[in-house]
Amino acid sequence: MQLNTNVKFYQMFMKINIKLLLLCTIMGFSSPIMAQNSGDRLYSQGLELQKKQTVQSQKSAIAKFQSAKKLYDSAAKKKQCDDAIAVSNNIIKTISPNKRSKGSSQNVKETELKASVLELSNEKLQLDCERRSVTVNITTTESEWTITPISNSDGSAFISVNQHPEERSFDITCSANNSTRLRSQIVEVRAGALKKTLVIEQSGKPTILSVEKTVVEFGSKGGSKSLEVYSNSDSSEEDNNNRNWRVVSKPEWVNVIGEEFKEKGLLGKLRDTAKGLVKKNSASTEDPSVVTSIMKLVVSSKSKRDPSRSGEIVIGSENQQATIIVQQK
Repeated sequence: MQLNTNVKFYQMFMKINIKLLLLCTIMGFSSPIMAQNSGDRLYSQGLELQKKQTVQSQKSAIAKFQSAKKLYDSAAKKKQCDDAIAVSNNIIKTISPNKRSKGSSQNVKETELKASVLELSNEKLQLDCERRSVTVNITTTESEWTITPISNSDGSAFISVNQHPEERSFDITCSANNSTRLRSQIVEVRAGALKKTLVIEQSGKPTILSVEKTVVEFGSKGGSKSLEVYSNSDSSEEDNNNRNWRVVSKPEWVNVIGEEFKEKGLLGKLRDTAKGLVKKNSASTEDPSVVTSIMKLVVSSKSKRDPSRSGEIVIGSENQQATIIVQQK
């Protein structure tokens, strides 16, 4: 009878020990998980505090991030906390606390001040050559702001501005660009101590480049011939007698010289008309900004026994090119 009692007591004791062992094992496994969850909760609380732009809230957020870091066992999570702490420290640097005046109480509470903000919907505008107006929106914490067009170093300016304080916007108006060159100007926007710069770039009108003839023939003795070049480009090529076009490539046996156009007399015009050289729809008559210049071609002589030769002259003006074929029989 005594033996049976001892056996039952032993069995009961073992069951209790097994339950305790299982409970300790479960708690041992769940402890790191609970720590991670607690860390996440503290980190989230820190993020909420960080949204308030005050020194005190940022300090409280840093404390939350530091506590979360202690609970995390992952290097990535710890770095996440370090990054959040750095953000709060930067916010503290940008916040200006309320300065105490002389004689004021030392226990004056810190005034919650938001960091000043100045943002533009565009910081660069790229426009075509036509007259254009563009509206730019402004975001700022300041009650007053100004816009000022800045003239270029050469005194040129093509921008006008119109401010809309109530709508927090302003209009930029560019006059038409009658040049073939790209031009730019800046506008300064100021709000309090903050400043933003808006860059406006306006492309030039399309460049025109054409020639009177695309094929020029010479005999074996060579010689010189001239043809007209039409271009509205505002460029000036020093290597080509300041003409508004340049020689891109040519054969070695051809020399190309840019010369100023001279109006022909009545007899010359009649002769060109008879030869079909005057074209009513030429580039020089379609656009009044097109300038006519002369391209003089000088070809060296060759023996009649040598074979005929042919080559291409390529001229350019800004982004346009024209080709003339030179043939010598």
